[in-house]
Amino acid sequence: MRNDTVGTDGRWTATVRGWIYDRLVAGMTTSWYREVLGRLPYGARVLDVGIGTGAALAGCADVVRTKDLQVVGLDIDPDYLERCRGEMARAGLAGHVRPVLASVYDHDDGPYDAVYFSASLMLLPDPVAAISHTAGLLTPQGRLFSTQTFHHRRSAVLERVKPMLHRVTTIHFGRVTYEHELRNAFIAAGVELVELTTMSDKGRSSYRLAVGRVRAAEGDPGGRVSAA
Repeated sequence: MRNDTVGTDGRWTATVRGWIYDRLVAGMTTSWYREVLGRLPYGARVLDVGIGTGAALAGCADVVRTKDLQVVGLDIDPDYLERCRGEMARAGLAGHVRPVLASVYDHDDGPYDAVYFSASLMLLPDPVAAISHTAGLLTPQGRLFSTQTFHHRRSAVLERVKPMLHRVTTIHFGRVTYEHELRNAFIAAGVELVELTTMSDKGRSSYRLAVGRVRAAEGDPGGRVSAA
């Protein structure tokens, strides 16, 4: 009886956490996914770092099916991944998306045509290592995508409050991120930042899409990566 009760409590907690994640995150990031997926070629193999509950990806099921994309979705939260598997089944994406419980730093599958960090890159403990490692999993023509909220001016209040939001929401939103930090992370990882596009400007902050490619080898003026 005691084990059954614990199991029920655990499932209830997982359900609530997944519901909160979908309400606070998926609604915003679905359009981000659509922007990135729309840039990918037919049949692309994609590494989704921080897939969460999968609700945002499920919201783009039409694109995934039309382009016959194959997605490996990483996350370190088993509750989110359990919900993700259900989301993929309901969206008809079970044959296109494989949720995997793993850290990005340990993942060694591939090669991938694209790596995508949806609001996950700058909340990782070591963004530089994540960029460097996943860039090594790309095909020669591959791209690394990151969508992220950037704040335009430093805010001591937000810098203190944002890392603590998980105590209320159960979601880790990471820290306040500024543009120069992302640019420096790409430089330190040896990956060329070829695009930084503003998807939506909120005044004090903006939603941006960053696109990176592995730097061209010396003596290769054409570079390793073709234009997206």
